[in-house]
Amino acid sequence: MRPATRFSTNARTVHASRILPRAARRVVNPREGTDEGSRGLRRPATALLHRAGSVFLGLLTFAAATSTVPAQPTVRTHNTPRTFEPPVSRADWESRTRQIREQILVSAGLWPMPDRPPLRVHRFDRTDHEGFTVEKVLLETWPGFYLGGNLYQPRDRGNGPFPAVLNPHGHWPLGRATPSPDGGFPARCIHFARRGMVAFAYDMVGYGDTFFAPDGPARFDAATFDQRHRAFPETDTARLWSVNLLGLQLWNSLRALDFLCSLPEVDTNRIGVTGASGGATQTFLLAAVDHRPAVVAPVCMVSHSMQGGCVCENAPGLRIRFSNLDFAAAAAPRPQILVAATGDWTRTTLEIEGPAIETVYRLLGVPDHLRYVRFDAGHNYNRASREAVYAWFERWLLGEPDRPASPEPPCPTLPEQQLWIGDDPRRPQPTLTAEDYIRTRIEIRRRQWESLLPKRRDDFNSFRLVARPLWFHTLQLAPPDRPPTLRFSPLQGSTTTRTARFEIHDPDLPEPIEGFYHLPAPEQTRPQRAHWMVLLLTDPANGAGSASQTRLMADLLHEGHTVVTISRFPAVPAPEASPHFYTYNRTALQVHVRTVVALLRSVANLAPSGAPPKGRLLWGSGRAGLWALLAAPEADAVVADLEHMDLQDIERLAQPDLFCPGFLAMNGPLTPVLLAAPRPLFLARAEPALPAPTLRQLYAELGRRRALQISDGPPEPRRVLPWLRSL
Repeated sequence: MRPATRFSTNARTVHASRILPRAARRVVNPREGTDEGSRGLRRPATALLHRAGSVFLGLLTFAAATSTVPAQPTVRTHNTPRTFEPPVSRADWESRTRQIREQILVSAGLWPMPDRPPLRVHRFDRTDHEGFTVEKVLLETWPGFYLGGNLYQPRDRGNGPFPAVLNPHGHWPLGRATPSPDGGFPARCIHFARRGMVAFAYDMVGYGDTFFAPDGPARFDAATFDQRHRAFPETDTARLWSVNLLGLQLWNSLRALDFLCSLPEVDTNRIGVTGASGGATQTFLLAAVDHRPAVVAPVCMVSHSMQGGCVCENAPGLRIRFSNLDFAAAAAPRPQILVAATGDWTRTTLEIEGPAIETVYRLLGVPDHLRYVRFDAGHNYNRASREAVYAWFERWLLGEPDRPASPEPPCPTLPEQQLWIGDDPRRPQPTLTAEDYIRTRIEIRRRQWESLLPKRRDDFNSFRLVARPLWFHTLQLAPPDRPPTLRFSPLQGSTTTRTARFEIHDPDLPEPIEGFYHLPAPEQTRPQRAHWMVLLLTDPANGAGSASQTRLMADLLHEGHTVVTISRFPAVPAPEASPHFYTYNRTALQVHVRTVVALLRSVANLAPSGAPPKGRLLWGSGRAGLWALLAAPEADAVVADLEHMDLQDIERLAQPDLFCPGFLAMNGPLTPVLLAAPRPLFLARAEPALPAPTLRQLYAELGRRRALQISDGPPEPRRVLPWLRSL
């Protein structure tokens, strides 16, 4: 049993940074793939909080009204300024990049990754030009759904292998066929091909030749491209299963990269990715989750302020902890050029974004692998921007001398009919509707869970490798970058109990967590009996001072257990308060679970003098029972009454008090329950949410049959307390 932290006789406020150094908060457990810092305050800190004799004196002082923690905005949007914390060590950065990759894939609904079968590729109408060729391509990236693109290749340069450049586009009117000076999409790909590189340009969803059935008839009306692009269904079902447009576009980028790597004329060790605006978002997200891009160039998108305004750039949970600065920095140590403009949200790149990301490259010993430039222009990928990218790619992909720009010679204007596939009768027509895509993604996720759920003892390690990051990032449980502060009032005694009020100031929450720490009176303690630190959770909607809770607390204190209660949860704004709310803000369910975890990581580790508690036990009913189960991997034991809550009912799960994007993709409370197994678990009225036979079988397989108790009635103290004594 881990030793508990003792209360200090010194009257003072506890700052978590005094207990756990910043560098240690991000050490990753490679077996679980998540922050070991999530258990940060569970480590003993006897150097700060120590035992003084055998007397439990006044707790830490309850500080004055002024807080040392800066106030946080209640609601964040895609325009809320963000900061970047430079890593303190290589291990710190390796941990953060792992977390960044996990968060992107979890938010995109691609953790675990669906199977990627061999691509079905359709190539049409190759045309020859001076120094390059171009042809039309369709990739079946999902059964019945096709990604359109154009493949540009060097001409009269032999068979290769050549470097290759992936070219996602942004919200330009004609997408991959945009000929404007500020976009110059074909001009860019022609230049790459003429310089000896293969270039693949591909559509965003809804643009050009990439659409769901039955969206085909108006596909070449530029006015409909963006409308069709933004029409992807954002339903409650899709959010609960983590199916979103960002995830589909990231999937398409991965499959486009697979296509390039499948070409015999491509050198798979020399692949670049570049795009502007929404194409830059696709660029840095792809580079963050896949190691194959060797050099990247996001243009006019990496900003500490505006993070992207389209639904294709915003998935739930994506930017609660991270921002575009983190995503771009995750490409390090691979060569990267950031291109900015004075006339958009990247105008401060030379002063803010570039130097911030440079701290990572310097830490990794490769400052020359990063370049950041700014041009006097509006939001663009104009000729000056392109020429800066050409020079960077030619240096790293072709081995040419470094220079600030590579001039773009005049190139032909390609007619649209040479780029679009259009109504070509040879093309396969899409058969997949957007609704069908959501349905098939859900079916695949269900099959993934069927194969992932452990059935034997040996299955648990592989299950945890996938399930723990999914649980951790779905519920947004990473510890704050700045450590929380704990404050206690003096201990107040009575004949039956001793109580202290506490506050936890979490920098990631808009308001402090408030609660009470209850100790049995000295004459009620039973030294010979092991006691628990019980976090007694009560749904605020049911009232914190109910008669049943009062009786339960009295029973627990009489048994010698310490009890912690929450008197105020942080407030949660309404989802309608901002666009893309779920990308930047926690839901009520996430805040409540995070509050419980914050208690487990802090107050529950403080113990009075004498024998340490046997462990930290969560006890809750109704919604509070669900919070307890969702926080179970951080606790040592759980007593939860779900009151027969139906956690597959979409209409109920969509209500603000229970809504959590990705909840069903995470497999609801079953995943955290299995992550906590075989720790003691008392489940009451848990069906249909949790399958009792499955849990009994798994606990038996793990040799902890007695640690699991399942009841069809409420968790009455007369049943639970003897069970606790038997553990």
